[in-house]
Amino acid sequence: MKSSDPLSEKVEQLHEEVRMRLKEKQSHDQIFKSLEESGLEPYYIKTVIQNVEDEKADKKSFRNSMIMGLGYIIGGIIINIFSYKFAVESGSFAFYIFWGIVAVGIVTIIRGFILYRK
Repeated sequence: MKSSDPLSEKVEQLHEEVRMRLKEKQSHDQIFKSLEESGLEPYYIKTVIQNVEDEKADKKSFRNSMIMGLGYIIGGIIINIFSYKFAVESGSFAFYIFWGIVAVGIVTIIRGFILYRK
């Protein structure tokens, strides 16, 4: 939900400007000097740059958590299938269920969502 507060809109515009400049591969010093010329306080500029960098790192962490979680879940299911097939082929009624691997995958995905929402 977007805020209609003019100050919030200005802050969001500033964040977007920093995002664009980082995508253009400008250094932090170049961004800092450019924003300082527009009359912003140095401590505020550093805070905005750090916030944008943190957002970028959080998105990367979220993506990595999703990939790892799905890997654990798929790996755990495959191991369970092979365990069951091996038990059936050997005539046994008992087989190992590796539910822990699947549970770790689910927890990893949930953790990723929690970090992303933070």
